[in-house]
Amino acid sequence: MKNKIEIILRTVHLGEARRVVTLDFGKGSSADHFIARLKRSNPAGFAALHARIRSIAARKNYHNPLTFKSLGDGLFEFKTRKTGLRLYAFYDEIPGIEPQLIIATSGGDKGSQRADIRKARELRQRYLDAKLLSDTDIEIRNQEP
Repeated sequence: MKNKIEIILRTVHLGEARRVVTLDFGKGSSADHFIARLKRSNPAGFAALHARIRSIAARKNYHNPLTFKSLGDGLFEFKTRKTGLRLYAFYDEIPGIEPQLIIATSGGDKGSQRADIRKARELRQRYLDAKLLSDTDIEIRNQEP
C-alpha cells in the first residue's frame, strides 16, 4: 500500500484574478522558507517581490517579461529588477477552487538561479505527478506563510 500524499498550499496573496500560494508536501516549503528569510533579512527586497505578486494576482492576463517571465515548460519567475530576487512558480487549476492558482515552488537570487530553476522544475513535476494519484490530499490554507 502506498503512502498517502499530502499537499499544502499556503496563500501568499489572494488577488482578484489569481491566488498565489506556496507549495508544501508536508515537510516544509522551500518558497515559505525563502519568503520568511527575505522578510527578516531584506525587507525592501521582500516589499518589491510582494508588489510583483500583488500586481500579477490582480490580472487574469498579465504579460510583462520584466516582472513575470516564462522559463518554458510551464515555469515562470517573479523577479525584481534592483534586488535580483526570483520566486519560481507555475499556474494550476483545482476544480471548485477559484481563482486560478499560481503555485510558488522556491526562490533565490541571480547567483543561484540555475540550481533554483532546476529545483523549481523538480517540485512542479512532483506536484503534477502527485495530483494525478487518487490518494493525494490537497489543502489550501488561507494564512500567509
